[in-house]
Amino acid sequence: MQRARKAAVELQAKELEHILTPRRCVHIKMPSELHASMRVLGFQKKLSLQEMFVEFARLLTDGDSYLNKKMDDLTRLKREKKIKKLTVQDSEDIYEFISKSGGDL
Repeated sequence: MQRARKAAVELQAKELEHILTPRRCVHIKMPSELHASMRVLGFQKKLSLQEMFVEFARLLTDGDSYLNKKMDDLTRLKREKKIKKLTVQDSEDIYEFISKSGGDL
């Protein structure tokens, strides 16, 4: 009985921490095939996409050398214009933001 009570208290503490932790909602666009592959990988590992992306973000901001190297590679490729700078949707979003803000940035 003591174990069950302790487990219930720990679960309540986790739920409370989740409620009190400030979060931001992020929307990204990715190719459908990549999204499907990520979902399959998450399902196999019993992880949600959110859990995976939060962990990637944490590792990256904590200075994970492998992920930071990948970001350096991405930066280099973008600088060399091997990656298209803006997608059509990015451009539309930027123009919409500017028009809504009245040009005041």
